[in-house]
Amino acid sequence: MDLTKSWQISTPSLTGLAQPSGPPAVANGYLWNSHTSLFLYGGEFSDSPVETPVAFAMWEYDIESLSWIQHSNPSTSSGQNAEGDGQAIQRAAEGAGFSVSTLGRGWYFGGHLDYLTTQDWSIQVARVYLKSLVEFTFPGFTNNAVNALSSGKTAGSDGTWRNVTQGGLQDEAGFTERADGILVYVPGFGAEGILLGLAGGTNATFVSAMAS
Repeated sequence: MDLTKSWQISTPSLTGLAQPSGPPAVANGYLWNSHTSLFLYGGEFSDSPVETPVAFAMWEYDIESLSWIQHSNPSTSSGQNAEGDGQAIQRAAEGAGFSVSTLGRGWYFGGHLDYLTTQDWSIQVARVYLKSLVEFTFPGFTNNAVNALSSGKTAGSDGTWRNVTQGGLQDEAGFTERADGILVYVPGFGAEGILLGLAGGTNATFVSAMAS
């Protein structure tokens, strides 16, 4: 849609794009955005008919070239309140996501893992709900909270992941695992703003809680 021109609400002027080859068909993931790319994190495969998950990869849609780029085997980088280097990033679904293009970062909070999200997960193993928070620094952006990006270094072409699950309120009693919530960014608090995790729950119960 050309946003420089007016259109009638009943007949918007939409131009369809060709569907290039790229990520597997998933639902309930999240799409982060920079000024030049979209980044697909997570999602679950079809349950009817059942589709077997493949190994997780981050998929980037380059807007200018209209093409997908695969970033395989993503893993963590150490940093403030973060897990160590080299831990594999998993595919989750039904979590809460948000991105801030000016900071060049995206986040994903909570969600679940099961046989439709994770390769080689047995259908006999029950779904696991999460209280995790992962952060993705977009290629070409800085992040002083990541050790590898100290002193103004920028993330490489695959971006940089930080698992901050163990930092802050996630350690407190009553901070429950959840899916189907939302993540809200509030600028103006501190140097870079804060994130609020609101609502969500599990199969048994839903909660209304807050995290920063």
